[in-house]
Amino acid sequence: MRTMHRQATKRAVALGVLLCFIAVSLLSEAFILMHSHRGQDHFAASGECALCVHIQSAENLLKRFGAALVIAPLGLFSFFAAPLLFSAAFSIACQTPVLLKIRLNN
Repeated sequence: MRTMHRQATKRAVALGVLLCFIAVSLLSEAFILMHSHRGQDHFAASGECALCVHIQSAENLLKRFGAALVIAPLGLFSFFAAPLLFSAAFSIACQTPVLLKIRLNN
């Protein structure tokens, strides 16, 4: 019973993180698209436009997410593929004719 509760909690947390990720991505894209083409005054008292700063931060966030989406599958592949390749190489190396008791007459 306790393990089922933990699995359900893990799934709920994973679903919540996924939904937050999707919401941030979509809202960032929407913010960039809505505010990038408006003809607004791009000069503020500090010399930087607040809107431009927000657009750049949203673009940087999307670039980071894009890099994470490219790197994560490669990391998962190497995480699961390395032990499989190692075990296959180990099993092949352990199958010598002597260990298999094959008599070589020639």
